[in-house]
Amino acid sequence: MIEVLVAVLLLSFGIVGLAGLQFAGTKFNHSAYLRSQGTSLAYDLADRARANIDACQSGGACAYVTPLAAGFDGTAAQACGQPIGLMANANAMAAVEVNQWKSCLENALPGGQGLAVLLPANTAFVDQCATNHPGTNRELLVVEVNWNDGRLQGGPNPLDCVVVRTEVRPL
Repeated sequence: MIEVLVAVLLLSFGIVGLAGLQFAGTKFNHSAYLRSQGTSLAYDLADRARANIDACQSGGACAYVTPLAAGFDGTAAQACGQPIGLMANANAMAAVEVNQWKSCLENALPGGQGLAVLLPANTAFVDQCATNHPGTNRELLVVEVNWNDGRLQGGPNPLDCVVVRTEVRPL
């Protein structure tokens, strides 16, 4: 009888340990999922800017530049996943695409925010996660996506970040 009781006790500890491993695996799998969503969204805006190159060539400005604090402020027609349709000019299309991108960030990531900056040549960039990105000899569009997935609460910076740097203007 005591042998059965000891066997059941050991089996119980094993099952509790496996449940803990399953929980940790699920948590890290969700973090990886959020990182892949953030990466996809960062590349999405960079690709949109490269596809609409006219919006990044007018007078040295880029219509895709947006500050971090700017959230989605568009209409329901500009929400994430809605078709864009024809626009009057490249800058109008860029404004709608940036708004749609912000909507997707807010929907896909917890506390999701993003920014896009056009950096002059040889200008370094420090992202919201305090990572230094050195400058290059070319002008770059830098797209940053950050979010809070909850697992970095105790650290000095609770955000996860993805940064994409791309050239949008041809030589």
